Amino acid sequence: MPHHSVNYEPIEVPGSNTPILLAADIPFGRGGQTDLKLDLYRPETSTPFPLPVVVFIHGGGWHGGDKESYRDPALRVAARGYLCASVDYRLSGQAPFPAALEDCRCAVRWLRAHAAECGGDPDRIAAWGHSAGGHLAAMVALTPGQFEGDGGWPEFSSAVQCALCYSTPFDLAALEQHLGIALEQFLGDGGTEHASPMTYITATAVPFLVCHGDQDDLVPVEQSDRFVAAMRDAGAPVEHIRLRGVGHDLPQSSDEVLAAALTFLSRHLRRPAP
Repeated sequence: MPHHSVNYEPIEVPGSNTPILLAADIPFGRGGQTDLKLDLYRPETSTPFPLPVVVFIHGGGWHGGDKESYRDPALRVAARGYLCASVDYRLSGQAPFPAALEDCRCAVRWLRAHAAECGGDPDRIAAWGHSAGGHLAAMVALTPGQFEGDGGWPEFSSAVQCALCYSTPFDLAALEQHLGIALEQFLGDGGTEHASPMTYITATAVPFLVCHGDQDDLVPVEQSDRFVAAMRDAGAPVEHIRLRGVGHDLPQSSDEVLAAALTFLSRHLRRPAP
């Protein structure tokens, strides 16, 4: 069972019979001069601990958004027996790349360092993100041991076991016109290749679930098509969902998308054999 130093409180979830516990605004590290915080969601059930962990990374063009935006998916996934962490990170107006990535990696390290208190399994962690959050989730998954930063918990690994990426910019060089100033601000003085998930694909990449709407007018669906093709060419495991008639803000909590995500998580975060 989790240690009592993480204070969970019950919250009401409309339409759900599974009681959920929330521990909000937990400090997990420092990003420069910024205190970084996350929210934890877990089921209040007899589900055996430790629980597999899902780290939600919000979108917002790297310059906006916050951890609250993942409340609904986090509640729904927690109800299926997962410990869900929705994390904040430094936005591009505070610090350019790789600051946001360093903060996300710090969150993973914190979750490992505090697994016993939180009720999470340090050996079963997934990164999940949409848009800019999908980009950061992909970078977390593809660059273990890189971009670690100095936010805290350096003795723990920031590696994840799989990644779920929705409406994701994978090749930043191809998006300079589409994303304009948001991308410029995120990159600072750095180049697009250094910050692109496409750069880091290898045969040893962890499994990915890639989902994209074919009517996305902000991040073209070809971004995911090309990433999936490159993963397959490298011999890396990847699943691909192309949603017909769906734009950039695809519904991650819809029955179809959530069912695919839960199947993927169940396959790749299953409890290891004793």
